[in-house]
Amino acid sequence: MSANKLRLLLVTIIWIATIAGGCGVNSGNDEREGAAGSDAPTLRPIYRSTMTVTSDCGVENMPSSNGGMAGPVGTEISEMPENNVKRLAIGADRDLVDTDWDRVSPGYVLIEPSAVKESFLINDAKEIVATFEGDYYPSYSQLLPNGHRLVSSNGRPKGFTQGGRTGCIEEYTASGELVWRINLNTDNYINHHDVVKLDNGNVLTLVWEKVTSDEAVSQGRDPEHVAENGEFWYEGVIEVNPYTLDVVWEWSIRHHLIQDFDPGKSNYGVVADHPEHLNINVFRQNSDDGTVSADWTHANALDYNPELDQIAMSFRSMSEILIIDHSTSPQQSAGHSGGRYGKGGDLLYRWGNPANYDRGSENDRTLFLQHDVQWIHPGLPGAGNILIFNNGDDDSRPYSTVVEFTPDVNPDGSYEALDGMPYGPKDLVWAYNPEPPERFFSWYISGAQRLPNGNTLINQGAGAKLREVTPSGDIVWEYVYKNEVDAPHTLYRANKYPIDYPGLADLISNSE
Repeated sequence: MSANKLRLLLVTIIWIATIAGGCGVNSGNDEREGAAGSDAPTLRPIYRSTMTVTSDCGVENMPSSNGGMAGPVGTEISEMPENNVKRLAIGADRDLVDTDWDRVSPGYVLIEPSAVKESFLINDAKEIVATFEGDYYPSYSQLLPNGHRLVSSNGRPKGFTQGGRTGCIEEYTASGELVWRINLNTDNYINHHDVVKLDNGNVLTLVWEKVTSDEAVSQGRDPEHVAENGEFWYEGVIEVNPYTLDVVWEWSIRHHLIQDFDPGKSNYGVVADHPEHLNINVFRQNSDDGTVSADWTHANALDYNPELDQIAMSFRSMSEILIIDHSTSPQQSAGHSGGRYGKGGDLLYRWGNPANYDRGSENDRTLFLQHDVQWIHPGLPGAGNILIFNNGDDDSRPYSTVVEFTPDVNPDGSYEALDGMPYGPKDLVWAYNPEPPERFFSWYISGAQRLPNGNTLINQGAGAKLREVTPSGDIVWEYVYKNEVDAPHTLYRANKYPIDYPGLADLISNSE
């Protein structure tokens, strides 16, 4: 038998063995190699997730109103809590500025007001030029270059009550036809908040996994600081093929935890020596009653960098952003080695609150319950920098800002922190921090987006107000959404698309 035929036979045998013995996350080798000394391709084991994805998001679900904010038309509006009244009052007595047509970045803004089933496309003249509607209430929509809409929709949650739960992801054509639908909404798992579509057609989304607090204690959580309902939620990310409904990649924080509370647990260690792991005993108590939530990290946004093959997440309750490696296999993502950066699923980088890993104090904190972490896209001013809506905190900093910084990244995409020092940088590239009367406070949701002319679109989610500001902080465009409901609306996210964005013409014409 020739060498080439022998090599082909060996590869075929290994391939058949791999198919027959498929597996999920394993503790052995992450990959199965071809014949020793051959040029055969590497074969990975079949991956089968424990999560079940379907294409049925169930019956329509109307989102509930939040503390005096607008609910679906016809529903009763609850009385707004006094602290929310005070928050919304900051800057509320200022009239909206007139549009500065010479300095505004031309385009259209897509919004989904709270408890309204329609999505609206708004031009710079503040006119609604297109209206879209799907089968469910939208939480957040994105316009794709082919004219389709990617929608994070509100399914009917089965076992999760926290704000941001969605459970349903959909894609619609420009004419409103459903392309595909993803449902991850069970008693133990639900996707939430954010979604990103990859170039390969798959989607990334955040996932909550519900376990008992006993499992958290088994990983070194102080039993005095668990939720009263006996639950504990792990934060995760999954990649789903929307056509086959297969989970092809996943990551969970459950595999990357450290603690210095219980020496008897395997993840016991010096927290400051392991910034690549999250301290399971860092948490934020409810300011009203001192309780601890099962949703102890509360990720509220994610972004993907295709050049670096990295995922950024915003962990609101930690006041910190985290970056992980997406190039790993699903098996490697549960470990501490492998992937493009050699660290498996461990944290590559973190920023905003170094006290979380014992390399700083409250004085070193930069982020306050932030949202909408994102790399500024190539071709835009500040490309490669990270932009964040910095919500603020009633106790520490009762107002909102937007911050931009350049992460301390090496040419190969890796990150380093000197011994005992936090990840840099210490200084910001840019910040929007207006003084009264332009100061505002959106204590939850919200976001920011860099525009082609260097301006930044800012979404004051609480109150459904938008402003576009120049690099020097001048407001050149403002908008507030109102309808027949006599209560302020909210906007989880708002994106502006330039007038030459592919697919816009089809969307607008199909809406007429």
